[in-house]
Amino acid sequence: MLYRKLKDYTLKDAILFEEKDKQFLALKKMYKIKRIPDNLYLFLIIANALISFQLSWTGENYWIEFSNWDWNKYKNKSSILIEFENLLKNWKNNRRFVNMKLKRLKKLLFNEYNLYWQTFFNYFMWNIEFYYRKMNILAEDLANIMSQNKKAKTIVFAVKMFSYGARNVFWYLEKFPNTLIIPLDSRLKKLYKTYVWFGSKKDMENYYLDLSKKLNIPSLHLDAILWVNYNKLIKNNCVEI
Repeated sequence: MLYRKLKDYTLKDAILFEEKDKQFLALKKMYKIKRIPDNLYLFLIIANALISFQLSWTGENYWIEFSNWDWNKYKNKSSILIEFENLLKNWKNNRRFVNMKLKRLKKLLFNEYNLYWQTFFNYFMWNIEFYYRKMNILAEDLANIMSQNKKAKTIVFAVKMFSYGARNVFWYLEKFPNTLIIPLDSRLKKLYKTYVWFGSKKDMENYYLDLSKKLNIPSLHLDAILWVNYNKLIKNNCVEI
């Protein structure tokens, strides 16, 4: 049973694993060296996370490439979009589906966010700590802007990467809300099949939520533990009863 293999892990362990993540370390270095305004730094992280799919190489290398870029001169919506367009055409790690990704960035930058005709960009720039304390609301707002389900992999991933950056900005850890579900990527699907054999997507969501509750580790933090232990866990072909 997967729970028995993970029962000795704690939230503290999950945080330690996260802080050794190459993506976390890339964003930490970016914050210390680039001296970008806090709100722009966090917005760029979300924007980049929302187009981090169908990569040409590993996610770790892509985020290192992103963090090494000089973003200091890109402070308004139009300049940010133009720069992302240039980068998507020239970066080594993210050259696929460029037009689709630019459409996603346009939604994020220019779509109206609320009844006051604000864009999400304008609202976000003044409310970064609110979103850090209420990451479930960040997921809902991103899902609405992007016309996606808040459980969608890119939405949840954007919240996760935002959290990585926010820990550098605010110097305290805000736990992920229990309502944020772990992104069901190929690794988790394979683990599920290894330990359970079969089930619907909804069954899989409930399985990982139940595991999270038993371990008392929020689902999105549990992801780090499963990632670090994946190869060891996948070798076990026992079926959960």
